Amino acid sequence: MKQLLLLLLFAVLISIPTFGQDKKIETNYSDPFQIDSSEYFVIPKLFDNDDKEAYGKSLNYYAWGSYTNIIFYNSKTNQTKKLFNQLALISSFSIPRYYDYKPEPASSPNLLPEHIVYLARTENFNGDKSLNSDDPVYLFLSTKTGDNLKQITPQGFHVYSWTVSKDKKMILVKGKADKNGDKKFGQGDDDIYYRIDLNTDISKIKCEPISM
Repeated sequence: MKQLLLLLLFAVLISIPTFGQDKKIETNYSDPFQIDSSEYFVIPKLFDNDDKEAYGKSLNYYAWGSYTNIIFYNSKTNQTKKLFNQLALISSFSIPRYYDYKPEPASSPNLLPEHIVYLARTENFNGDKSLNSDDPVYLFLSTKTGDNLKQITPQGFHVYSWTVSKDKKMILVKGKADKNGDKKFGQGDDDIYYRIDLNTDISKIKCEPISM
């Protein structure tokens, strides 16, 4: 009887780590949308509870529409690829509705004639070991096939808003830099504007400050 009890105890002990290893991580995606009339679709990976360790208090600050990556799907080749190869917290492409109803626009404002615009946090600016609302938002661009992703706005510049010119050749970006060195963006920091001159070749796109 004693040997049987010891055998059962041993079986329980060796099963505990196995149980932990078999735990599945939940993955959630937003609805896809097609890029123009091309074979490419964008499938955003949603921010959820399984990202708590990497994004810290973001769970309390962000709507569940935020993305942790963007998947590009080619319907002709049946292939997919991830846009970001680093930890990122990407703003939703959807326009906030709040309480007043507005019809869904025909296409996302993030889709430009030659590029796609992304607003993303990728730098743990304040050193708290997680990406959250205290870290700066940077403006990124890629081609409409999800290639040549590039951060356009400079490090340490927190983007608040962006406006595309009617001819789609320039983006005006408003934001703040950490002027007072408190590792935050807000009170005590000046508003700054940058001008982004678009180019079909992303490597040639310029981002320059505007003197006010």
